[in-house]
Amino acid sequence: MSSGFINRELSWLDFNARVLSLAEESSIPLLERLKFIAIFGSNLDEFFQVRVGALHDRQEAGVTGRSFDGLTATEQLDRIRLRAEELCLKRDEILESVLVQLSAKGVALLDASEVDQTGGQFLDEYFNARILPVLT
Repeated sequence: MSSGFINRELSWLDFNARVLSLAEESSIPLLERLKFIAIFGSNLDEFFQVRVGALHDRQEAGVTGRSFDGLTATEQLDRIRLRAEELCLKRDEILESVLVQLSAKGVALLDASEVDQTGGQFLDEYFNARILPVLT
């Protein structure tokens, strides 16, 4: 059923896909590309918490009405899942590429277990002095 309207949720995913596409752009510096990947992830988290959460609430409440574009909550959730899976696979590919390129320039993403005691102490002090105050 086509109503002539664009689905708000799917349109938002398309917007976030454009954010992710900036991470692919080779003319953008690598750390900025990594930032776009992080922004994509943050946006997607909020999207699922707020918009997808509201759709789940509608579905669980048994609301059978359709949105302006003619889709039920269940139909929207199905389409969102497919599109989000596609975008996350793309994100993973882009992230891998960016990390390889950063590694070639001497920048590595470390697991916490790979940080020695001196590095761990520096990170704890840096977090407490510079990051925690901004978070709280």
